[in-house]
Amino acid sequence: MNYKEMYREEILRLSEIDRSEVVEYVYYFKNGKLELEKESYDIKAWDKEELSSFINRLYDLHDRQGYIFGAFDGESIAGLVALDNKLFGRNKDQLKLDMLYISSPYRGKGIGRKLMEICKVKAKELGASKFYISATPFKNTVDFYMRMGCKLTAEINKELFELEPYDIHLDLEL
Repeated sequence: MNYKEMYREEILRLSEIDRSEVVEYVYYFKNGKLELEKESYDIKAWDKEELSSFINRLYDLHDRQGYIFGAFDGESIAGLVALDNKLFGRNKDQLKLDMLYISSPYRGKGIGRKLMEICKVKAKELGASKFYISATPFKNTVDFYMRMGCKLTAEINKELFELEPYDIHLDLEL
């Protein structure tokens, strides 16, 4: 697997990631804790509007000197992660881990972990001591972040919460 920072013209490769997933459980944040509820979704290909929105978000992040790293298996993209470069939070020591997608055939092979490690190094270089993650509430996604050491954040980012109130808001000490 080859890991590298992606160029602006490579951002469209997000569309090549197979995001398919069968979701059976979803987390909700209620009464100060996570509660798991049974819900079923069969996620297939990218929704055109959602993909367009994510690509535009990546272009914006790139143009603001944020970082996008990809995992490549030969010519195939296996995963992508995006790291914002704007410090925020009470102590101005947090960076948003903006997006992490691993193509379905490559999940469970350590690619997400490696992409997060790459971002940790970059975040520390930028002066961060913590990641802020607004995670899709699917069980597999939240469980992955928890295995990486993430915890429910004690300092909710109001702007991100208003954008994604059903996401699970986490942080990770670097």
